Amino acid sequence: MRLHELRLSGTCDSDGALTVAATAPVNGYLEAVEWIDGDFANGVDAVISAYNTGSAVDNTLLTLTNADNDAWYYPRVLVHSEAGAALTGSSGGDRALPMVNGVPRLVVSSGGDKKTGGCILYWWE
Repeated sequence: MRLHELRLSGTCDSDGALTVAATAPVNGYLEAVEWIDGDFANGVDAVISAYNTGSAVDNTLLTLTNADNDAWYYPRVLVHSEAGAALTGSSGGDRALPMVNGVPRLVVSSGGDKKTGGCILYWWE
């Protein structure tokens, strides 16, 4: 497996909104997200997802609320039994790397007029 990085960043419009998408789809597993607050306004919210996944459902990878500081995130998803039941445990061993199969996208709200920031996705191929 090979680790890749993908930067999603930009400048908000006058309403404080920003949508930026990768130029190509990704097919792999998300290891980490480096959030770069830049000069976004306090109270910035963000959703990182993959769309055009081949199904009708976009895959939400990470949702951030009031992401006012640079930070690292390691998103994980619940695994399921062969019967489709969520397997839960207290030690976190019931989590797996989220699959990314589509075009990664960052959507920012409340980022501030002409404010800039974004994230870097680190994913395994």
